[in-house]
Amino acid sequence: MDEVREIIKKGDNFLLTTHIHHDGDSVASELALALTLKKLGKRFHIFNNDPVPYRYKNFPYIELATTQPPPFDYEFIFVLDCASLSRTGKIREKINFENKTVINIDHHMSNERFGDINIVQPVSSTSEIIYDIIKDLVEIDRDIATYIYMGISTDTGGFRYPNTTSHSLEIASLMVKLGADPGKIGELVWFTNPERRIKLLGKVLTTLDVRDGVAFIHVTRRMMEELGANEDDTEEFVDFPLSIEGIKVAVFLKERDGGVIKASLRSKKGVNVEKVAREFGGGGHKNASGFEVNGYDMEKLKEVLMEKICLS
Repeated sequence: MDEVREIIKKGDNFLLTTHIHHDGDSVASELALALTLKKLGKRFHIFNNDPVPYRYKNFPYIELATTQPPPFDYEFIFVLDCASLSRTGKIREKINFENKTVINIDHHMSNERFGDINIVQPVSSTSEIIYDIIKDLVEIDRDIATYIYMGISTDTGGFRYPNTTSHSLEIASLMVKLGADPGKIGELVWFTNPERRIKLLGKVLTTLDVRDGVAFIHVTRRMMEELGANEDDTEEFVDFPLSIEGIKVAVFLKERDGGVIKASLRSKKGVNVEKVAREFGGGGHKNASGFEVNGYDMEKLKEVLMEKICLS
């Protein structure tokens, strides 16, 4: 971490990016680092594959997260919360990684260590790592504290998931002391759902298919199109089947364009779904992983996943 701190102190031009279909932790880690760079008078730009999901659009300085290429040359590229460069989407083709210092900061153990500098730690969130990097660089104000808290709280499922640790709780507590408002953050993230999301959830839950401790749900493009919904609206749907008593693994299958199916896997009772996701070229954490495949229909993929989950 000291090497990264020195780069932040001495560097002038920074580019920040994250994975496609970004979530609370990726948004939060980008903004916390960007606001740190702003305090230090550095030039920076956030360039992402996708727009910010609706639930984060009312957070301070969120307009800094753009889908526009950087208007200046940059020396250093921070890739945050992203296990591989391919997961940055179009960013990989649209920015120059050659002759730049790539700093890879992530908490996914499936990370491919693609950076010139790799800080990959099995903690609650990338936001937790960002805090440990910036805490001695600037005075953390309310806005930075808000993002650190938001990143940790979303990636721990509101401090419900097994990745919640005493260290992550200590940081969250400190962020509240520094001005983060848990009630307001919670309302913005979890209690500002558009009507279409709730209607879509109703449709998705009718697809529930329980097989020997594994619960499957799915969403099709047609279901989303009928409601004017998008993939952002499905965030955390996989938690609902996981909440069923006796369920060890929940699988949420999402139909995408071109015959692609995105699978999100969650587990409890010690089942390692990262091992399953890795067999399909994906990855993540022991209790939360995912992958994308082509050439399967929903039923066939369920059958294959049942076999692999039973062996894990």
